[in-house]
Amino acid sequence: QLLRSLTDPSTIVRWSAAKGIGRLTERLPAICADDVLDALLQTCSDPERDRAWHGACLALAELARRGLLLPPRLGQVVPIVIQAIGYDVRRGQHSVGAHVRDAACYTCWAFARAYAPSVLKPHVRDLSVALVLASLFDREVNCRRAASAAFQESVGRQGADNFKHGIAILTTADYYSLGNRTDAFMKSALDIAEFE
Repeated sequence: QLLRSLTDPSTIVRWSAAKGIGRLTERLPAICADDVLDALLQTCSDPERDRAWHGACLALAELARRGLLLPPRLGQVVPIVIQAIGYDVRRGQHSVGAHVRDAACYTCWAFARAYAPSVLKPHVRDLSVALVLASLFDREVNCRRAASAAFQESVGRQGADNFKHGIAILTTADYYSLGNRTDAFMKSALDIAEFE
């Protein structure tokens, strides 16, 4: 029932289901917790189901925060989270996905807090590229700021040594400069593109 609730039309139900999955998984044996993760990853199999992607990202963040997403599984999880950072599905005359992108940034923020730098190091480059691109080029201001916050947490927790030019990128693409889409696209992006 909790896994099905991750696709509920109501955001509060998806958020509560993600928290419930985290609490329940904490009490399960490790083998069963791994099955829960497999079920979460399976919910992301259909790219058209934005609510499933949103709920899965929230649940992955909860598992990471509670230390239940074990490091050997990061190789499977990180590509899905990176895909979610760029999630955008066209529906008629508009597109949906801002809530998924925002939740994916929250998942990256949770990763930065949950794992030691040595554990996350193999995934740092892919995550940082996705977060910086989202912080500069996402059309939604809340997603740009969420990506920037996740990148800031990553640089702070994982160490500037793991993030080449991390501090300089953070000072260039700060909360206020990302608030204006034109500045983010035309000024901050050009300044950051000068880094190697």
